[in-house]
Amino acid sequence: MTIPCRIKSIIRKNSPVLWAIPMGTGSISILFFAFPYGQGTQPMAILSLIFYFLNIGLFVLFNASTVARFVLYPKSLKPLLQHPNHSLFFACYPMGATTIINVSISCVYEHYGFGGRGFIYFIWVLWWINIAISALCFWGLTHLMITRHTHALSTMTSAWILPVVTFVVASSTGAVTAQALQTFSAHSALITVAVSAFLLTTGLLLASTMLTVYILRLVVYGFPPGLSILSVFLPLGVSAQAGYSVSLIGTNLRNLLPLTSSQSPFFSLRSSGDTIYLFCSITAFLLWSWAVLWIIYALLGLVHNLRRTRIQFQLTAWGLVFPNGVFANLTVRLAEVYDSGFFRVVGAVYSILTFLLWCYVSYNTILMFPALLGPEPVEIENNPEPVKNEGSGSNHKSSFAPAQIPTSSPLHIPKIESAGNASAYQAPSYEGTPIG
Repeated sequence: MTIPCRIKSIIRKNSPVLWAIPMGTGSISILFFAFPYGQGTQPMAILSLIFYFLNIGLFVLFNASTVARFVLYPKSLKPLLQHPNHSLFFACYPMGATTIINVSISCVYEHYGFGGRGFIYFIWVLWWINIAISALCFWGLTHLMITRHTHALSTMTSAWILPVVTFVVASSTGAVTAQALQTFSAHSALITVAVSAFLLTTGLLLASTMLTVYILRLVVYGFPPGLSILSVFLPLGVSAQAGYSVSLIGTNLRNLLPLTSSQSPFFSLRSSGDTIYLFCSITAFLLWSWAVLWIIYALLGLVHNLRRTRIQFQLTAWGLVFPNGVFANLTVRLAEVYDSGFFRVVGAVYSILTFLLWCYVSYNTILMFPALLGPEPVEIENNPEPVKNEGSGSNHKSSFAPAQIPTSSPLHIPKIESAGNASAYQAPSYEGTPIG
């Protein structure tokens, strides 16, 4: 069967950046169900389900598109993995999947009572698969950053933490899953919490190290130019998601401990569960405070850039939705833990702002459809010269110089390939209306 040229053109324009769309949409589904005013009511649950099924549809669509791309253009995978920026967005794949798992448990299973033991264990299996994919991103993509990509401190963005934050996001989903598992198997729930704690610790430590370097980059070279300034919001996702995860881990251990059948002085200690819960609740607030720090830096940087230039909208703006969504979710969680009206109001307001942000980004994305459905863009550069890693004394890394983006083109895809490789990766750069 012959595939129409227009469909092949759309498939060829597929980019890992698209995985930020279901990731952000899933966070909106979570926010509707957790919204502090009207939480657990039928209207909120229905709104959550609407975004839940929309997210599943997007997830299936992008899976099919990605598979089709690598089937039709198998030689495009290697250049894509060697691309120092677009390859990092593969990490959005497992993070988008975690939002589906979370809503499947909180709304579909717990609220509507769908499924039972078999459904929860099926979700548990999906979580383990998600961990495997997250590990591939965590170690695999960071290994490529070290051995194959060429990076410089002056061009660093917080997108570097995308592969690392996959573990932090998976840990929070594990904590959500453990709460449902407790009904059927305390042992399985405890294993899940232990693995979640490992994922949280590993991911948060490496992310903190990278963010320390990122602060150095901001001090030495200033805020990233243009739309790259939006990457300053990404650290918000690390701190907020870590706070949400550690809070749920504390709640789980308060319910699971002590283990009366254990001879361990730790697990059998009567106050162990309550002590861990108190520690985790305090830590969650500290991580929330860290997230506020990044929000202020991000807003200052955004205003700084908007006063100097107009920023063209691109699909990478979807990276704004998820970090802000998880911050709103953590704030709502702290409102429950501390029974605080302050956190409840802030969480509600921030949830609404995040939803409006999703609407704005979605609207501008829809405006790009004509460009996606249009003819194949003109190839700007067929055989760009590799950029060597200056100052390292070694040429073992490989990257490519970016092509210039014509200002008159609404959609530009610079072609990145080796000589004679007609199906190599093309790095999309979708431009639309100015942000400011």
